[in-house]
Amino acid sequence: MKDPFMRLRNAMLISVLQQNATLLLLFVTGVVIAHLLTPKEVGSYAVAIAAANIFIALKDTAVGSYVISAPELDVALLRAAYGLSLAITGCVSIGCIGLSFALAAFYQDPILGQALRIVAFAQLGPAVAFPGTVRLTRAMRFGSLLTIGLGAAMVQSLTSIVIAARGHGAVGLAWGYFAWSIVTAMMTVAYEPDTVRLRPTLAGTRRLLAFGGWTSAMMVVSSTAMSAPELMIGRVSGTADVALFSRAQNLVSFIRNGLVFGIGRPLLPSLGQLEATGASVAPMYQRFVEIITGLAWPAYAVMAVWAEPLVRTIYGEAWSTTGTMMPPIAIAHALTLTVAAHYDVLIVKRRERTLFACEFASFIFTATALAVGLTFGTKAAIWSLVASGAFSAVCYFGAVRSAIDIAPNKLLQAWSRSLGLALVVIPIPMSVRVLVADQPVAIMIGFVASSAISALIWIAAAIIIRHELSFDIGAALERLSYALRLALVARISSVTKDADRGIPRSRARII
Repeated sequence: MKDPFMRLRNAMLISVLQQNATLLLLFVTGVVIAHLLTPKEVGSYAVAIAAANIFIALKDTAVGSYVISAPELDVALLRAAYGLSLAITGCVSIGCIGLSFALAAFYQDPILGQALRIVAFAQLGPAVAFPGTVRLTRAMRFGSLLTIGLGAAMVQSLTSIVIAARGHGAVGLAWGYFAWSIVTAMMTVAYEPDTVRLRPTLAGTRRLLAFGGWTSAMMVVSSTAMSAPELMIGRVSGTADVALFSRAQNLVSFIRNGLVFGIGRPLLPSLGQLEATGASVAPMYQRFVEIITGLAWPAYAVMAVWAEPLVRTIYGEAWSTTGTMMPPIAIAHALTLTVAAHYDVLIVKRRERTLFACEFASFIFTATALAVGLTFGTKAAIWSLVASGAFSAVCYFGAVRSAIDIAPNKLLQAWSRSLGLALVVIPIPMSVRVLVADQPVAIMIGFVASSAISALIWIAAAIIIRHELSFDIGAALERLSYALRLALVARISSVTKDADRGIPRSRARII
């Protein structure tokens, strides 16, 4: 019987490619925007997005998760999910529009209100394409999703840069978001034309509401917890500090979004298929955690070492504080990855109440820690996120263990191997950073060189300790070796044929 994890690995690879290509494009856009707009201007958009994100997650996450993880997808279920998703999106858009006026007055920033209203209308695009997204995800057609994601990200980047360059500030970033939503909808419908023929309905939504009630409440709490730093820092310290923190958060999140979201997107349907057959999901979950931490923790370690000089070099002196904010944020993210994919496990096991309880507890702890930290300044508030990450990891560890009865020693072994990979890559970046001159060119060369050496050390260490990633590394090396052998054989064959054709001609000349 074919290992179901192998099919998942292939889907993960395509999904990661799409996610990281999109993030790379957005990173380049962020660099350009940082030189076009001031931190205060970017901060207005950051607060608007943070406020909108509290409600945006409602529009399809709970309903979409249920449909994607369902053992069977019938037309009636998809129509009901579509209708419910559209209804929720309409309420979210209206709520964000109403909230925009209150937030503009609260932060005394009319641009913030304009940006939030544009973001509110942008929610309608992906909602229209909801059935197509569900079908593509269930079918694991991540090649199609790759094209959609890249196309939409390119349009968003170009729109944001052009409008920002014309002096429209945060509004330009909001219009870029709007352009992304429209292109995403259009391209999804192009890949799944049946989407336009599907008629939404609210009939039969009872089972979705029964599941989605707790899950939607959880998503509101989760989004509020994620947006709390921007909203609280913005009120206490001003929108400029929000922009600096938001930039640090986004840069650190490239690792988590590129890996967890990219690798994890195929996990939910795969776990759903295992659950439908009655097989245990614990082995797949444990292997997934080891892969995620084995990739992310070393990357966080290198990022933390180089954060401050890199930010100063790439974004300029106005954003240098962002670099000092990144190490504690990276530690907080690393702690939450100890129980990566907890959401998928609890959704598949239909433990939505447990999910809500954990998320609510994490939110209360995060808000309290931030409030206490802000009394000592923005820096202390950011370090409080480390305690929040640890608290969240402990909560979800207990929830996952009770849901799938995974042995703690299995996860401990996975964490130990991944921690080993993180520790072996740290000495080279630290040594190189101390030795290189504090000049932009030297910093970039030092970062690239130390990262390359660390990557080689990471590969060797993963193979030596037989980390879960060693199987992927071994397969990649084997494919590379096979390709090189084929190229060598083809070259030898070509030379031999040329020599054979030349021998008679040479002899003829001698005769």
